[in-house]
Amino acid sequence: MKHTKVYLARTEDPYAGACRALDALGFKVRNRSVYIKPNLTGGRRSFDGMTTDIGLVRAVVERLEDCPKITIGESCSDTVNAFDNLGYRELAEQFPNIVLEDIRESDFVWKKIPRPFHTKEMPFNKNVFEHDYIINIAKMKTHSLAGVTLCLKNTFGFVPTRKQKLMYHPFIKKAMLDMNQIIRYDFCLMDGVWGNEFDEIQSTPKHTGAVIAGENMLAVDMISAEIMGINLNTLETYQRAYELWGEPAVDLLGDDFNEVKTRYRQGCLFSTRLRYIREATASLAYRAVNRH
Repeated sequence: MKHTKVYLARTEDPYAGACRALDALGFKVRNRSVYIKPNLTGGRRSFDGMTTDIGLVRAVVERLEDCPKITIGESCSDTVNAFDNLGYRELAEQFPNIVLEDIRESDFVWKKIPRPFHTKEMPFNKNVFEHDYIINIAKMKTHSLAGVTLCLKNTFGFVPTRKQKLMYHPFIKKAMLDMNQIIRYDFCLMDGVWGNEFDEIQSTPKHTGAVIAGENMLAVDMISAEIMGINLNTLETYQRAYELWGEPAVDLLGDDFNEVKTRYRQGCLFSTRLRYIREATASLAYRAVNRH
């Protein structure tokens, strides 16, 4: 079993925590084309527990040297509003080689899934494949269908349009395994300073005070979930993910795990259940007449 390093920074400042974690792991990227995928839910503020704090993104960008192309991309309900309200326009002005991409409006390409769990092929943002270093900057959240929204789930944003997402969201437990066979990350960070508990969209902020970083996506998710009081071995998606890629042995560095460990409530509001029923019905109808 291969060991992988994960750094835990106990912090109230997302930027400072990310800087400490990145520097402790010796993170520095040179002469690469870099794609950064945060988790942005409209224009919600990071302390609402829904979106990646831009401080983590800034910390990463400051450690990219002579990188000719840096793309920050997302496909949330209102990506333009998120970029405008959460400081991404200003960040792009400070670092002229940054391009902001609304994945919903970008070209996409269909990719065959090597080992299908839900579907044999899926549409993905085309531009991400033109980069040779991909960074996942996720948010610590629970999810009514998937159990948790961590790095594995953050990949869902590379499915471009709302209608295309509808084909897979009701079946996210298996679809996440398909999409993560195509998108592979070189580095991952988790914003757990403020997280979100209980539902998927109806935000219930949960203060946790942690930033987690590492090269192995599943390792970062494992530590994040443990902090949340959730055992990933109890979730179907992660059981299969460990079968696909192996369960990593983690060397945890940094602050004391017990200083940030808490318990995130899991659940689903009645309104969310109704939305899932509508989504499942729309998904089946859309898949009947469209490529999937």
